[in-house]
Amino acid sequence: MVSKPLSLCHYQPASATTALAQLKGIRFLSAQDAIEQLANLANTGQILWLYRKHFPRDYSRSTASAEIPHSRDGESGYSAKEQEFMTLVDRHLFPLPDFFFDDARFNVIPIYPQGVDYEEDPEYLKLAIRAAMTLFLDEPSPDWQEWLPPELQPQLGALDWRKFERRCRKAGGMKARLPLLIQFVSHNTDNLWFDADQEVEIQDFAWNEEDIRYLAKEWRKAQRFMQKLDPLLNRMETHPRYWLAQLVRLWNACVKTERITM
Repeated sequence: MVSKPLSLCHYQPASATTALAQLKGIRFLSAQDAIEQLANLANTGQILWLYRKHFPRDYSRSTASAEIPHSRDGESGYSAKEQEFMTLVDRHLFPLPDFFFDDARFNVIPIYPQGVDYEEDPEYLKLAIRAAMTLFLDEPSPDWQEWLPPELQPQLGALDWRKFERRCRKAGGMKARLPLLIQFVSHNTDNLWFDADQEVEIQDFAWNEEDIRYLAKEWRKAQRFMQKLDPLLNRMETHPRYWLAQLVRLWNACVKTERITM
């Protein structure tokens, strides 16, 4: 007598109800969903590699999960371990916007401009920033009536930039930093973090070594720029009558005047 294979001897077919219940618990992915999940896994691997490279001690001590979470609508988020890394990036390398730590993943590193936002309520800006913005836009400002003598008002027209730089440099002291103020409000600092704004398309940056190094380098440059500009802003905030007058006098001396030919 030939014995049946062991697997067949112990096999007990499930009932139709049990089989249907098990099938309902299986989630079949479309080709597109499968590709997206594989891309997320690859992206997570890249981010965790960067975590280990840039913050090896924090990485070695971390006990956070690397599992990618999914919301009820199927959106993938960042794992707890990835969010640890991004918190360290925000603290030590370059700023990340708060919404970056929400539930959804991004295909690129979101760049949140750190310069002047002309859509922002100017009431919350420092006096020097407001004044420089109105000069740059050739707009009137209540600050002029409050802080300038009646005989001194900004002249309208294009600024001769090189002449302005020369005159400020010749004036010396903190006045030599006034060009930094105009560069800042005109988005002309030659720095990604200050010159980008919401209306200008920003280059995409990915989670790779080259882009992280570039963004960190630009942020260090931005911090050095502000280390020079902040003392001027504070000085102008403390003594607005004197400093706004100095700014406008230097500005007026460098506004280009059109010559009328007969």
